[in-house]
Amino acid sequence: MGSGLLGAWFVGGWFLIGLGRLRLGKEAGLELEPFVFRQAGRLVAMRSALGEDVAADRADAVNRYALRELDPSEYAVFTLDLCNNQVDRHFSRFPEEELARINELVPGRPLMERHDLRGSLPRGRFFRSSLHREGDVVSVRPEVYVLRTAENADFILNIEGGVYRETSIGFSFRLPACSVCGKDLRTCEHVPGRAYGGETCHFIMRGVIEVAEGSVVSAGSQGTGFVRGDGAGLARSRGFEGAGAAFEKGGAGLWARE
Repeated sequence: MGSGLLGAWFVGGWFLIGLGRLRLGKEAGLELEPFVFRQAGRLVAMRSALGEDVAADRADAVNRYALRELDPSEYAVFTLDLCNNQVDRHFSRFPEEELARINELVPGRPLMERHDLRGSLPRGRFFRSSLHREGDVVSVRPEVYVLRTAENADFILNIEGGVYRETSIGFSFRLPACSVCGKDLRTCEHVPGRAYGGETCHFIMRGVIEVAEGSVVSAGSQGTGFVRGDGAGLARSRGFEGAGAAFEKGGAGLWARE
């Protein structure tokens, strides 16, 4: 029998390409292929003045990806929180070792708009990344440069003005491990968001294969936004908080559309 794609789904808020592609061979063996998902994160604005050494180091990092040497006046630089180690409202999380893997894969990948890999070209390029720790939260925090062209002027202005706040990462991974039993979530009986013995089930994303891109999106699942140069976050929308609380209260099944 041939392989069949069960469609493109939003899985607990994650866009999935190819979930459930099952191959049945002559011996009726079952093969589960990797997931390709997108997870929401946040944009972080870096507004503080840079010292000469820091500025030179940044310029060198940017120019590793340019075909000619760029002057810093030719581009804008932003820092993005793409993903972290916390259980999100879609009942999924990354273990720290997978965040380290993503951190290695992000540099060189494109910054897109709304994950549009077919109809548009990149807006920017990630040129370096680091793991950021704040209490118990560990996040992947890359830097991206966007050329100051006429075409990008409105895009940059909307980021700087706080209109474009949310980000999302497109990536693939091999195993959604159930937090309750540790098995592949596709083969166990547990459902993310449901309670089992007082523990709310979620899935742990293991075996990251590839980071395809990072995108600016209209609204991400975490509801976080820019951080000013003084380290203070921008006010979170009350409407978003209410929507998030309602989502959490109602729970979500595994096959939820966006």
